[in-house]
Amino acid sequence: MLCTGAVLLAMVPQNVRIGNFLVTSPNGISIVWSPKSAAVIDFGGDYVAGVAAPDESYHRQDLTIDGKPVTLEWGRVRDMAVGRLTSEQAIQVKVQLKQSWPDVRTEYTLNPLGCVAVSGGNRAIFACQPPPTTSDAQGVTVSVDRLHPTHFTFGGVQEVTNSKIDAALDRARDAYAATMPTSTGDWGDFLSAIPSNLNNSRIYASDEDRIAHSVSRGWAGGNPNNAPYFCWDSFFNGALASLDDPKTARETVRAILSWQTPEGLVPNFGHWQFDNGRASNDRSQPPVGSLCIWKMHQRWPDTDFLREVYPRLLAWHRWWPKFRDGDHNGLLEWGSDKAGKQGALWETGWDDTPQYADSEMVGSTLDTDAVDLNALWSMDAENLAHIADAVGDHVNAKALRKEHDETNKRINERLWNPALGMYCSRKWDSKGGQFLTRLTPMNFYPLICGAPSRAQAKSVISVMTDPKKFWGRWILPTVSYDDPAWPDQGYWHGTVWAPVNFLVFQGLHRYASPGLEAEFASKNVELFMRNWTQRGWCGENFRSDQGVVMGDKHYTWGALMNLVGLESICAIEADGRVTLNGAQTSTLVLKNVPIHGRRYTVEAGPGWARLSDGNSDVLEARGERVSRRL
Repeated sequence: MLCTGAVLLAMVPQNVRIGNFLVTSPNGISIVWSPKSAAVIDFGGDYVAGVAAPDESYHRQDLTIDGKPVTLEWGRVRDMAVGRLTSEQAIQVKVQLKQSWPDVRTEYTLNPLGCVAVSGGNRAIFACQPPPTTSDAQGVTVSVDRLHPTHFTFGGVQEVTNSKIDAALDRARDAYAATMPTSTGDWGDFLSAIPSNLNNSRIYASDEDRIAHSVSRGWAGGNPNNAPYFCWDSFFNGALASLDDPKTARETVRAILSWQTPEGLVPNFGHWQFDNGRASNDRSQPPVGSLCIWKMHQRWPDTDFLREVYPRLLAWHRWWPKFRDGDHNGLLEWGSDKAGKQGALWETGWDDTPQYADSEMVGSTLDTDAVDLNALWSMDAENLAHIADAVGDHVNAKALRKEHDETNKRINERLWNPALGMYCSRKWDSKGGQFLTRLTPMNFYPLICGAPSRAQAKSVISVMTDPKKFWGRWILPTVSYDDPAWPDQGYWHGTVWAPVNFLVFQGLHRYASPGLEAEFASKNVELFMRNWTQRGWCGENFRSDQGVVMGDKHYTWGALMNLVGLESICAIEADGRVTLNGAQTSTLVLKNVPIHGRRYTVEAGPGWARLSDGNSDVLEARGERVSRRL
């Protein structure tokens, strides 16, 4: 029997996993005892990513149910799941009792307080106060008064008062607020949008017994074990998640690397049913792994993790010249071993880009030295050299730096188009040797690896900032404004994609003025935040004519637009120095920014920026960039 004003507090074993981990239940709570034993309740309503602490101690989602706003708060305290529902209007909320992963069977038995769930010999109780008003085989209906919260528990048995649940949730909320990356000022809370999206994209897969970030809950096709690990997406997710949840960031990297082939290929996707396979072993995707993992290490250093993944990153780096240099001239081409030209386009990450419209397959590669791939492979060598040094492999670090230098030299010798003052992909000599001159942000990629001279970089940046080409309000379109494909605003035909902007930004940081870097970042954050603030959307991509989300509305890498914002103010250089950009035009305060394992506050205003550690100012910049080691 429950006492008046009390509910059953959830008691679960220490190794149980609790979270909104079922891909089909973003507004639900999963209890996972083992890959074959779990129970799930779901509160329904439209999905909006909310606050979610990395340790599952506190969640908050502001839902809309039957047209009415409802706030769902729940948390995990001493392995106890407790929660409350509040609303400014009286409402009936249907709590659904869910079947979950393919090999899991859960029996739900209704009782006056809620239900009992039994799965694989494990038992959990859902109970609420006040008790449910109705119940059926699909779930129980709870009443939420507009003046009083409805409290609930999900798990084992221990009696506790509602006031203690409130106190536990309030403590957990305040404790997470003290460490969560947040921001105030002219850009709004752009920083917290990163963990809000990533921490709500942690998915449990029973076939791998793993919790990792998937790109979205919308790509699984309703199958809880079909949430995909896309290649470059997973590495970007690692870089994003490392701001707040380095543990799951590392697990996400492990997830995609677990699908690496013996030859070293990291597939375009793994853990996804597509084209009669669970992994795309015929093709890879852009080599951004070392860049993202080195950034993760600069936030929260973990040399043991670097030692773990370094051999796989090195094998992937070496795979490219073995399998993607069809004419053996030292420059790389995109390709596919069985899916033809479309497979090669999938490997670019830009699935229908016009960049390679005039290219043809010869064997397993396109007949075109790729400006984007060669720049990214050179960038990979540069970042992988830092990782090699960090794990003590100085011989390969030296070799990787030589590869970086030699690849940059080849890019300048073959892919610089003096007639356009741009880098361009180029057909093989045996195919005519002509440049491909349809311009996309791929043409800016050599900035990333440091290939251009200052004069060449100035020419490239002048094209990027030409209002008739790329520099409108919403940047960067994936084809230039004067390209015949731009009016389509289809997939990669003129829309804005966060990973592209994030990569181009890495090049701008090397070459652009502090003021241009700040302007580029401001445009990125404005585009993201207008959709996030108005609708709670983290877009897969955005129209470059209207600035609205296209594709998936809850796709993790959209938050890269805000990571550009952070790095434009306070960047951690590859050599470990911290750079402040004092050429800001906005007033901003950023809290709990992780740098080298500590949290800092970053402040900025027109013409200045300051970094502090809570006790004193550490670094200050006025008008220009200032760098130093902390």
